[in-house]
Amino acid sequence: MNEDHPVEHDPVTSQSLGRGPVGLLYVGDVQALRRADSVRFDTRETQSGLDAWIEADLFPPSVAEPRIYTATEQRLFPEADASDRRRRIAVAADIAGFDAQQRWHDRHLPGATAYALISPARLDEVWRSIAAFLRVGDVLRLHWRADNTIDWLADPTLHRDELSIAVHRGRRRWMFLLDVQIRPEPVRMITRI
Repeated sequence: MNEDHPVEHDPVTSQSLGRGPVGLLYVGDVQALRRADSVRFDTRETQSGLDAWIEADLFPPSVAEPRIYTATEQRLFPEADASDRRRRIAVAADIAGFDAQQRWHDRHLPGATAYALISPARLDEVWRSIAAFLRVGDVLRLHWRADNTIDWLADPTLHRDELSIAVHRGRRRWMFLLDVQIRPEPVRMITRI
């Protein structure tokens, strides 16, 4: 087995033993991200800093129709509930933005939580392009930016939040703008406690 190309991992064991950097993609991770019906991006503040993950999901076409998952789908999406299957990939993340006192935070905006969803993922051209670009051994990192002021918004109740994904491959690094949302406070992509 080539050390540069990890084959597979047990998500609980490899994180607790500190194997590989956070966000390191294994074979099953890349395959699941390409086959997912939806892809969720979450970043939450905890006692130890920020917890972040990407969750690839499979689900039935409707609540009334059960879905029979193949052996490959069960392997790629190991977590299950009544009808859905998912695979969670821990990644590194940062949330940049202004706090309540208008101080800029480059890495960790205090009290911030971020969430974005791409569904249906197989129809989203940007996500399909990124998923096709990913390789085993890449390391992913989420970059959230709250209240980006690149565009002037006429309505002061609206906020422009962005999610970018960084792909590290050896010494190379690529950054992809994944999602931009302009929304009012209660339904923003990045919220503060």
